[in-house]
Amino acid sequence: MAQERKPKSYGLVVRSIMGRYPLNCILSWEEDRVEKTLRDVASSLPNQNFRFITWSVTTGMIEDGAVISDVIDPLAVLDAIIQIQDPAFFLLKDFHPYLKERHDVVRKLRDVYFAFRNKPRFVFLLSPILVLPVEMKKEIEVIDFELPSFDELLGLFESIVRAFEKRGGTVALDEASYRSFILALQGLTISEATHALTKLLSGKKILEPSMADVLHEEKRQITLKEGILEYVPHVVSMDDIGGLDVIKDWLVRRSDALGEEAAAYGLAAPKGVLVMGVTGCGKSLCVKAIANLWNLPLFRLDMNNLYAGMAGVPEEVFQRALKIMDSVAPAILWIDEIESGISDKTGEGAASRILGYFLTWMQEHSSKVFVAATANRIDLLPAEVLRRGRFDQIFFIDLPIPEEREQIFRVHLRRATQIEAMSKFHLSQLSKATKAWSGAEIEQAVLSAMFDAFSERRPVAVDDLYRSISRTVPLATTMAEQIKKLRSWAHDRAVRASSAPAMPE
Repeated sequence: MAQERKPKSYGLVVRSIMGRYPLNCILSWEEDRVEKTLRDVASSLPNQNFRFITWSVTTGMIEDGAVISDVIDPLAVLDAIIQIQDPAFFLLKDFHPYLKERHDVVRKLRDVYFAFRNKPRFVFLLSPILVLPVEMKKEIEVIDFELPSFDELLGLFESIVRAFEKRGGTVALDEASYRSFILALQGLTISEATHALTKLLSGKKILEPSMADVLHEEKRQITLKEGILEYVPHVVSMDDIGGLDVIKDWLVRRSDALGEEAAAYGLAAPKGVLVMGVTGCGKSLCVKAIANLWNLPLFRLDMNNLYAGMAGVPEEVFQRALKIMDSVAPAILWIDEIESGISDKTGEGAASRILGYFLTWMQEHSSKVFVAATANRIDLLPAEVLRRGRFDQIFFIDLPIPEEREQIFRVHLRRATQIEAMSKFHLSQLSKATKAWSGAEIEQAVLSAMFDAFSERRPVAVDDLYRSISRTVPLATTMAEQIKKLRSWAHDRAVRASSAPAMPE
């Protein structure tokens, strides 16, 4: 289906060779894929017959499948490499620990640099992490080996599908379905994608479009291993949200905006949305519903946990989280309570560096990561975060008006399996009884009524709801001053998430 194109990583290696860099550090987990790429580059270079030699501490030096030296000491292997006068590529695996621990190895690598300079001999240090001694920063080229491209994953998928068909399986996919599978695989290594597809097809007789959703679980595994981001399953739909018609319409109109068709139309991928509002009025529900509506994986980054230091230095953890998101794209990044970590704290060390990194990433990242941020105190955010170009839109979710409260009651009462007839509840009266209540407070009132009814093993009755309502003091009463200040701030600075104007009741 796809015309084969060389991945970006191939071009980076070629440019390094053309630039005559004797020492190269390749950042990747994928040894097989890196080795294949280097072999392809070596065989494509004109007027040279390059030898290809690999080394690891467990195998020694290997060429064409045979051990040419069983040397395992890193200093000794560098001595051996210097003695080879033929054009060659040398791939040294997991060499980074020696760059931390042994100064003599660092010195010998610099000797290799000077010995190989302007000669057709190239050393590649393969490692999943960057370890770069200060002595070598001017003499080594760093190649960040990207994850498999769309075309590479498509080639892998097609080969696995062909094998599936040979075993008697049926493939019920059109071209759009093929694309959905590849998008679900993006962010995985070739090995991870192979395992995921093999597991998906195990015991199956037919490959259907709906099976692509299962592949998102593999992206959850990536975040579980890192311990920074929380994968949020698709459990909330737009139908679970009462009111908020403006933000719903905005999201529906952009439901295909991260796809190939939108790009071909000339649309830039949407960057994100910032949802602010009164606590308990549906900010988090909106974010969860985006993932369901757009059928994309959702990952939550809690800024309070970030600063707790459990996963490491805050700014390093934040950078790592954004890099993970780039790798699992297309996806949605939910930054919960963004003002807790990206606030107007000029000069406060980690907070200032995180702000700078976030602004740069939001402006320049090309991955299809949609940022959905929520905030309770948006006035704490610096102006740089709020300006156009960072987020596509800023929405304000106010306390629900009477009609919206009726919708919210209906949503939560639908979930109760044992209730009196819905007609007995008179939602308009319940709405009047919960004046200035948030959606979360209405949900808790329904839940409390269900507990009361369940304790007596009977259906939920209207009286249960009114009894629950009478026991609650809403946030709008206890925090009236803060809510008034928030409304005042948002009046001319954000778009109301509901088309209904806020009116006194």
